Amino acid sequence: MGHTFDAPGSRTSDPELHDAPRPGAEQRSVAEAPGAGHHPRKDIQALRALAVGLVVVYHFWPTLLPGGYVGVDVFFVISGFLITGALVRRPPTGLRGLGDFWARRVLRLAPAVAVTLLVSLLTIICVLPLVEWRSGAEHALTSMLYVENWRLISDATDYLRADGTPSPFQHFWSLSVEEQFYLGWPLLIGLVAILSARLRAPFRSSLGVCIAAVTLASFAYSLLISWSQPSLAYFSTPARIWELGLGGVLAIWGSQVRRPSRTAAAVMAWSAVAAMLAAALLLDDGSVFPGWNALLPTLGAALFILAGDPDGRLSLRGVTHAGPVQLVGNISYAIYLWHWPMLLLLPPVLGLDESTWLKLLLLPLVVALSWVSTRFVEDRFRAAPGSRNVGRRGLVVLLVTTGLVVSLCLAMLAWVDREAEESGQRLAQLSSTTLEPTCLGAGALDEALSCPDTDELITSPEFIRTDIPSSIVDGQCLNWPPFGDLVSCEVGETEGPTKRIGLYGNSHAGHWQPALEAIAEEHGWQVDTFVMGMCQPIIDSDRSPGVLPDNYAQCDRLGGEILDQLTSGGYDLVVMSTMDHHPTEPDAYVDTIERLTGAGVPVLTVRDTPAPLDPEVDTSLCLSRNPDDWDACGGTPAEWIRQDPLYDAAKAMGDPMVTTADLNEHLCREEQCDPVIGGVIVYADPNHMSATLNRTLAPYLEPHVVRALRSGH
Repeated sequence: MGHTFDAPGSRTSDPELHDAPRPGAEQRSVAEAPGAGHHPRKDIQALRALAVGLVVVYHFWPTLLPGGYVGVDVFFVISGFLITGALVRRPPTGLRGLGDFWARRVLRLAPAVAVTLLVSLLTIICVLPLVEWRSGAEHALTSMLYVENWRLISDATDYLRADGTPSPFQHFWSLSVEEQFYLGWPLLIGLVAILSARLRAPFRSSLGVCIAAVTLASFAYSLLISWSQPSLAYFSTPARIWELGLGGVLAIWGSQVRRPSRTAAAVMAWSAVAAMLAAALLLDDGSVFPGWNALLPTLGAALFILAGDPDGRLSLRGVTHAGPVQLVGNISYAIYLWHWPMLLLLPPVLGLDESTWLKLLLLPLVVALSWVSTRFVEDRFRAAPGSRNVGRRGLVVLLVTTGLVVSLCLAMLAWVDREAEESGQRLAQLSSTTLEPTCLGAGALDEALSCPDTDELITSPEFIRTDIPSSIVDGQCLNWPPFGDLVSCEVGETEGPTKRIGLYGNSHAGHWQPALEAIAEEHGWQVDTFVMGMCQPIIDSDRSPGVLPDNYAQCDRLGGEILDQLTSGGYDLVVMSTMDHHPTEPDAYVDTIERLTGAGVPVLTVRDTPAPLDPEVDTSLCLSRNPDDWDACGGTPAEWIRQDPLYDAAKAMGDPMVTTADLNEHLCREEQCDPVIGGVIVYADPNHMSATLNRTLAPYLEPHVVRALRSGH
């Protein structure tokens, strides 16, 4: 997971975000609103250094600090504290005030973001294979537009992207959250300022109540969805606003807290550091987050700020005021921007694998590049106190930086699309319009065809990424949690078909759609898809260890609706297939098959197909990186062909209305499962066949379908 924040530079800070000086007198408040003319508080700079250190260590060595991602929560509190303090001091009650605030945010953040994205994109172009350009360009685009968090939510809930390779820009999600916060927060504060003046109500107290209400509402929402929808909870702005709001509450109400004694303040600071470190050490990627668990680092950060940088015998100043700590704090924003792209992109640039020694060498390089970025990019564009024409400068910088990044991204996407289109054209010229087997695709393993070996890729890696049947695409023909109304698609001859066939199972039934569609078009039949994600085609989902308990009720409801349609909809055949590699007893599938045959509908069960099933094994990417060694991307039948309790149940039933088909001999040789067969890449992702390869299996599936249809008469 990636994290970001707002941090001042090393010398000339944003005038809106100067930190309050440490109160020195007993009667002064502990947390004062930032004011112009002051230098950054050294304790907050140290807090930034701690937070960025947690994030970097987590990304470089996740097992060493499994909860280091909480560094972003610390930064959210810091940003909420500083931004709220600045806006309280000068509430934007008009368009000019809002424009100047947003312009300063642009000048503060956009240049460094644009430089990071442009350099990283150029590195991708020069070093990485073309198949990786699309992901890089798409994530860079959403990062520059500050909606990367919503892109990651979409990817996490997209069945085909959930296990995708990491993007060099996915850490921009939290910067997106903050920019969305910067858009709405000044509007809220300005509105409260206007209403308070009209109603003659105390502005600070009114604002404190409003921010507290927003914070509590966001926290309640975070608690609500952290268990049920963890990806949405982690990345969504509404579920994270409470952390920034906590800093805002501190900025407003902290000024009412009298400064404690030096000893008490030192204890507060030590306790705060202990809380943040405990969160980083005790939490991990499996922890429910944010939710209740996020209270530990956020309250720790708030307590550290509230302590007010105390001096004295127990003070942390010996550490927090140290030069190296202050340096890291001063360039923490740049460190965050650069560390993740460097970790992902520098090893392929150097032709090396990731290792502990390489990561140790990367750390000083990250610090050095971050210092250069801060000195020559951030500080060059930052609006100085008293600057004129801030709004105009901000608009120009926004247009130029966004225009450069967007233009490069669109050019990369156009290049990838052109390559994929050329692959599609080559395929169209070679594809057969009949069900006669050819040497294209699966037919290459047919000994009767005596096909010559080929080292030509007909379907390119760029093409294969989108070579996916609609039946396994969420939003098209795939039923995917949270389930709504049943989704089914009709293919083949949909007007006056002579036969109706239902395709039922999970996504490994869905990837048979292209072959069945080709067969249906040849014979004038119709195929209706009934494909469920996260479920199995069994009547009682609790009998399948692979179905999550939270999905039992929804899977049973959806499966019941499907069976009702298949048994009463005039179907001539149901083709079933599924991927179930959990210890499910074959008997669990018998009830489903008997429900169909009892209604007079014959069943053809197709054995599950071989696949890597490893998110780290991306066939298209592997082939791009090993163009001269396709075997490096393959596997063995023992590794890739797994159990299939549905197929076993069907074979054991001995019912003449239940037939089976095993076509894996057309996908694997005796000792090798190839990633490319007959010039066609076999897998669109780590577990689904490409639509093109599956279509070439139609000649071998057709006899089984015809025989199964006859069994019903």
